[in-house]
Amino acid sequence: MFRTFGAMDDFELRSSRPVLLLISPGLYLYSMVIGHLDPDRVELDWASEILSLLFLVVWLAPFFFTSWCQRYFGYIVFAALTIFAHYLIITTALNQFHLSYLLGTYVVLFGGILLLNHRIWIIIYTFSSFVHLLVQLRSADFSPSDGGAILLSLATIFVFSTFIQNGFIRYKYKLRKQNIDLESKIKQRTKAHEKQAKELSVKNRELEEFAYVVSHDMKSPLRYVHSLGTWILEDINDGRLEQGKVNLQLLMDQVPQMDLLVDGILKYSLGIEKKTVTTLLDLNEVLDGLIRANSSDKVVIEKDSSLPRLLLDKTQMIQVFQNLIQNAIKYNDKPIAYINIGVMDKIDRFTFYIQDNGMGIAPEHFDRVFKLFQKLDEDKRKDSSGIGLAVVNKIVSKNGGEIWLKSNEGEGTSFYFSFFKEDVLLNFGNKKIRRNHCPTRRAHEIMGFVLGAI
Repeated sequence: MFRTFGAMDDFELRSSRPVLLLISPGLYLYSMVIGHLDPDRVELDWASEILSLLFLVVWLAPFFFTSWCQRYFGYIVFAALTIFAHYLIITTALNQFHLSYLLGTYVVLFGGILLLNHRIWIIIYTFSSFVHLLVQLRSADFSPSDGGAILLSLATIFVFSTFIQNGFIRYKYKLRKQNIDLESKIKQRTKAHEKQAKELSVKNRELEEFAYVVSHDMKSPLRYVHSLGTWILEDINDGRLEQGKVNLQLLMDQVPQMDLLVDGILKYSLGIEKKTVTTLLDLNEVLDGLIRANSSDKVVIEKDSSLPRLLLDKTQMIQVFQNLIQNAIKYNDKPIAYINIGVMDKIDRFTFYIQDNGMGIAPEHFDRVFKLFQKLDEDKRKDSSGIGLAVVNKIVSKNGGEIWLKSNEGEGTSFYFSFFKEDVLLNFGNKKIRRNHCPTRRAHEIMGFVLGAI
């Protein structure tokens, strides 16, 4: 509040400085003219010179202390004008309310109100000036009718000037509010454009990486097929039918591998976008079905905790859990694969985990496992396309989450992925705002979220 009363914007500073500058020489010249016309006048010693110098300093201050004046110049203007107004009232009273002094006082009081930038200053300025003038009139030898006329004329000036300035202040506040709203909209649009540019950049980078990886991984089996076709043709021409059969079988073995690559490309490129979901998905039903489908004598899958109901697409969540479960089964070198799945309910997010007792992953390969068609050097499986974890990573990212892993070679791997509650809980943001107004309601709503999620 202290800063609000003293703050002046650039327009107010620019418009008030010329007036303050004119007051300084105008006061001195006015005193000289009055002194010439009325040699018997009564003046306070050195008052006009000191006040002229004061207004000159006030006018110069914004040139040297710009940032400070933008915050506190309103106080300086109010103090200078108030001192000047009371000086004029005293001078007018000393000269028996002569018309020349009275008119000058009226002009300054009227102009002073127009220079003030806050209603509080206007109230203090007008009230103190009116009371001071009333006190001076009561102590002077004036008839009630003359004193009443002076007070009435002053009150009329105060009323009209206050109306004018009040309208200006109201219009100024309206413009300021419009400017704030406009700045807010500009910031929102800028933020939206930056987000779109960032998303476009990510998509372009993904497209470049996708095109490079596809061309690289598809060329390898095609070159192999071409070589095998050449060998088969040579075997037929040379009569080596048995060797031709072997090479033909090798050629046929490349077909499933190419089919796997094409299928992986389709899975990765199609249907992995954030979908608008309006109903909560029970992840327990999703996971329970996958546990039944993937469990066997050599695979034990346990659910450590109940999973929440979230705003997520069912098909995509099946892909996420299925790929992670299959990855834990496929890359397990133990007699029995143990897989544990659960969720950690944190303050602002849900963090899911899939833990296994498999062969583990070396730290230098942590980043590679989430990239398209990237398989570890020791992975020689023909049924692996290197697409599963890339699909999981893309689905989680498109839904505003993140995925990471922890692993020790020979001891197993733990995959984690998390979603912010504000993204996957119905009306989470609105309820969070309302909770701030009532601690009791906040506690009840938190319990309701927990029970609803369970």
